[in-house]
Amino acid sequence: MKKLVITLAVALIIATTGCGDSKSPIVTYVARSNSDGAPHLFTLNEATKTPTEVSISIPTDAYYVASNSDATAVTYCRDGDSGYDIFLMGTDGVEHELTTGADACESVFSPDGKTIAFVSYQNSGYLVYTMNLDGSNQQPVYSADSSTWLFYPEYSPDGKSLVFYVETGNGPSGLHRGPVEKSSWIKQGSRSKTSVHANTASGITSSGWYTMALTDSAPTLVYATNEIWGPAVFSGDGTKLLFTQYDGTTDNIFSVNLDGTGVTPLTASTDSNTYNFSPVPYKNLILFNQNNQTSSSWDIYVMDQTGANQQLIHSTADTSETLLDSYWSGD
Repeated sequence: MKKLVITLAVALIIATTGCGDSKSPIVTYVARSNSDGAPHLFTLNEATKTPTEVSISIPTDAYYVASNSDATAVTYCRDGDSGYDIFLMGTDGVEHELTTGADACESVFSPDGKTIAFVSYQNSGYLVYTMNLDGSNQQPVYSADSSTWLFYPEYSPDGKSLVFYVETGNGPSGLHRGPVEKSSWIKQGSRSKTSVHANTASGITSSGWYTMALTDSAPTLVYATNEIWGPAVFSGDGTKLLFTQYDGTTDNIFSVNLDGTGVTPLTASTDSNTYNFSPVPYKNLILFNQNNQTSSSWDIYVMDQTGANQQLIHSTADTSETLLDSYWSGD
């Protein structure tokens, strides 16, 4: 059976408004041409449904592209001189390598744009790191043992906490689309590792979405699941997680309180060829992607926080436009 590998790369980052700041939030996303897969960053005017391309020459081989809040810089991973590492590029087109030999990927900006969180493979285990924009002050926040995997770090609205996925056992074999394409950027055992120190995954028994304050010593399980597609994110007010989950028929979007209560479906597609995914907070609303495999469309929708009043914002037929990064493989 032929194996299908799809890269959804990526990104929506929402610009938050501070006290006294009249600047409206913006929507950014990456569209990849269906012909060559080259990533291009766009901002989107949700009122006029008009996209505008940002002048950042993202390399074709960049993955997990994520924009900062004002669309002036992107971070991504690609295979450099010493394996997969994290890079940053601004509108000047100059690429800056932030890690070296780190087996690193899945980098995202903090809401204030001053730091970056990412995943690295070190000493036969995964770690979640943070660092400054110039690559300095690389700090391991959380470390997994050899039987535990970490994926998809995302910041809370105040930048003080992270949410990420923890997979126990020998990798995410429970994913309905097959295992996450780990080999796309992690080269296990390809080179010697330096010793690092971080909080470890001791005591983690359930796969699922965990939150962790940057000052904490261990993460807290919010929602146990083996079914994921792409990152979970905090709601705009920071009180819930928004995530994508396979419900037995197709992918739909759910929310859950940070204490694990109140799991609520926000979309209700019953068509196995229509996937709802990549929820993100926007003002007092939620944006999300919808992929219709019958029409090959990649659309951006908006809905209330309850899932009501779903409306199409932007549609395309010749590019893959995604709000948040995901990488998966399936049969």
